[in-house]
Amino acid sequence: MEKTARKKKAAATKENIFSTAVGLIKEQGYANVTVSEICRRAGIAKGTFYVHYASKEDIVRESYYSDMGKFVLRGYDLFLEQFPNSRAGDRILCFLSLELAFAEYTGYELTCLAYALNLGACVPGPSEHLERRTFSQVLYQEIAGHMDEALADLSAGEAFTYLESVVRGIMATWCFSNRAFRIEEEGTAFLACAVKGLFPITPSAEDLPAPR
Repeated sequence: MEKTARKKKAAATKENIFSTAVGLIKEQGYANVTVSEICRRAGIAKGTFYVHYASKEDIVRESYYSDMGKFVLRGYDLFLEQFPNSRAGDRILCFLSLELAFAEYTGYELTCLAYALNLGACVPGPSEHLERRTFSQVLYQEIAGHMDEALADLSAGEAFTYLESVVRGIMATWCFSNRAFRIEEEGTAFLACAVKGLFPITPSAEDLPAPR
């Protein structure tokens, strides 16, 4: 019981650090935010910060792994609670749209930096990017478990790679275009086109906001 309480407290502390850093970066810009300021705003000691993150840059790197995972899985669980009988295509669209909602939540600058830093880590190789996106296993299982409903002649692995490529492509285009479109609303519409090519979805599912 005590061990569980400690783990919950540690998780809450890390989430506090991350959300505080995101807020400061949105307010002041990444270059103007220091670890000291993050700690002051979060109400923690510097030593506590370094228990969870190695550096300010580490927050950016981790944002699209563990932090995105928590955000997406929390929202996905809420969706399943609200719509327990939803179709596979609806659930897949929800899961993917939550990745876009995370980009909106963290903001344009942090999303661009995360892409730059994590792509840079691929150059020396080998990249651990896909292995570290453990939350995507839920998406793969959803796809693999409903291939009997698939509309395209693809394997579960191919369908997964295609949809993951689409959502990452939307994020990258949002970055490269300097936010030329609304990533949640318009991005989800783009995703719906991709998902509908693979699985049937309920028309109203396209208009459902991503759960938070």
